[in-house]
Amino acid sequence: MLPLGMFAWFGYELPLTESLRRMKAAGFGRALLWWGEFEGDLPLAEQPDAVRRLGLEVENAHAPFDGCNALWLPGEAGDAYVQRLIACVDGCADTGVPVLVVHLTDEAEPPPFAPRGIERLKPLVERAQRRGVTLAFENLRHPQHLEEVFHAFPAPLAGFCYDSGHHYGWCKDTPFLERYGSRLATLHLHDNDGVRDLHHLPFDGNIDWAALAEKLAAAGFSGAVSLEVQAFLGYEDQMDAQAFLERAYTSADRVRSLLEKAGAAHQGIQNL
Repeated sequence: MLPLGMFAWFGYELPLTESLRRMKAAGFGRALLWWGEFEGDLPLAEQPDAVRRLGLEVENAHAPFDGCNALWLPGEAGDAYVQRLIACVDGCADTGVPVLVVHLTDEAEPPPFAPRGIERLKPLVERAQRRGVTLAFENLRHPQHLEEVFHAFPAPLAGFCYDSGHHYGWCKDTPFLERYGSRLATLHLHDNDGVRDLHHLPFDGNIDWAALAEKLAAAGFSGAVSLEVQAFLGYEDQMDAQAFLERAYTSADRVRSLLEKAGAAHQGIQNL
């Protein structure tokens, strides 16, 4: 069976270790971490080991994206942001985190693509390759930046983090999985109303999860079914953390069933 993962900072006022403990008890086997300026109650360098002590695996860590628009602009801010990302790569390598998720843009109107961004990213890509960390660039509102980065850095230098909420909320007509499915390194699965980035549980929004499972299977994905869900909007005022985690596990398991069924069908077609 495919493993199930979940973002460790899913909401509710809980210490990180308690959130992880409850995720494990709910049935999840992997945790997604935040590798940025917010550490919570446990230093970043100690979090991966805390995950493992509780019997979970680290699926990925998310780099901070505040300031990422500077990648494409003149000035020292873009260089400084790349240095922050390089520090994230080193931190992940030192603690055994296999994948670092990276944003290329932020907000609705980021700067347009510029070749200087590619030049800035070269030392990051080189450091990640040298230290054995997979960079997974995430689909956002503006596909061109992602397209240009993937053109500049062939696999496996640049992997893909597919985010279902970003896809269906902002640019549902862009065939991300058809274009970049062969680069898939990890998933950020969540649902929404087709307009807002709500980070709701799968099946609580408008995404057709059976159709999405078919696309993931066609891309050959066989990794963890990982939720990047947040309880802040529509859950925390209706249920406690235990109930939310139970619903999260049920939804992840449903997605897993769809994906495994679609994968078996594709395998059967290939064997004909």
